[in-house]
Amino acid sequence: MDAHYDEPATKRDLDQVKQELTERIDANGKKIDANSAKIDANGKKIDQVEHRLTARLDKLTDYAVENRERVGKMLTEEKFKVYFSELMNNIDGLAKVVSRGEQERTAMNARLGRVEEDVDKNKSDITKIKVKLAMP
Repeated sequence: MDAHYDEPATKRDLDQVKQELTERIDANGKKIDANSAKIDANGKKIDQVEHRLTARLDKLTDYAVENRERVGKMLTEEKFKVYFSELMNNIDGLAKVVSRGEQERTAMNARLGRVEEDVDKNKSDITKIKVKLAMP
């Protein structure tokens, strides 16, 4: 297909080009299907991570409320310092978990964006090829 000839194309040549283009379209279609599956899988992963983070945040919030009640019942300043330190450690851990989750989500969204751009480009290429094939 890359060779250039000054002779008119024959029906056989056109059939061969049509066959090659059809194969490319089929290959691009498979890539689009694969990318769509990846997008769906990544969306499910994001949902799972978000669900886990929400569950952890709920647990930690409950724990923080429980600790606050305990702090209110403390009698000595020393005990207050110990429990307050535990509470701050838990909140710091929560902040780290949420931060990591947000970083993962941001990276996943960026990757999904690139995959969607690839899908859009493949669709555009397929459309262009179909238009060329439809031309007499």
